[in-house]
Amino acid sequence: MSEKRFNVPAVDIYEGKDHYYLVLDMPGTSRENIEITTEGDTLTVTGKVMETEKEWKPVVTEFNLNDYKREFSIGSKIVRENISARYDNGILTVTLEKSEMAKPRKIEVRAA
Repeated sequence: MSEKRFNVPAVDIYEGKDHYYLVLDMPGTSRENIEITTEGDTLTVTGKVMETEKEWKPVVTEFNLNDYKREFSIGSKIVRENISARYDNGILTVTLEKSEMAKPRKIEVRAA
């Protein structure tokens, strides 16, 4: 039995003051066919690619039409309840809010 093959979408990761941003290239899918889940310290993004016309027969293919799957380790630095996502023109942006312990803080030095 063969294992299902997935495309691993390219990702750019950005850090802001209060958030991390994952920007994934996922062309060929739709908002309704993307699923984002967390389990333990793992964030999983999957996307089902839309089917091509059944009467089409490939002549040359340079793009694999496999579904997408990518996993990220998020540890305890993320507020899981506040994860959000937006999909626009083949680009999925996942916003991860930093927990208070992940945010930098300044320590006051007091006089003795």
